[in-house]
Amino acid sequence: MPEAEPTPSLIQQRLALGRLRLTALFMMIGWGALAALRVVGLDATKVLDWIVLIFSLALALYGVKLLFDYRRKVRAFEDRYGTDAGRQK
Repeated sequence: MPEAEPTPSLIQQRLALGRLRLTALFMMIGWGALAALRVVGLDATKVLDWIVLIFSLALALYGVKLLFDYRRKVRAFEDRYGTDAGRQK
């Protein structure tokens, strides 16, 4: 029977949470900025403009969802291991 993968250290788990936060922020800011630019330059008669706008808005909103997931995971992590778990001093 194969052995189970070892659990990552607390530092690695905290770093993974940080990457999730950065991904969420980049998605919200980047795709949100693209959506804003598409609204400014929107030609209502072009279908491609509408598709790009809807796609960028959807990805920006997905970034918001990721940020809420990040906050939920950080709360669970800190409840389980303590508020300073995985932080290097």
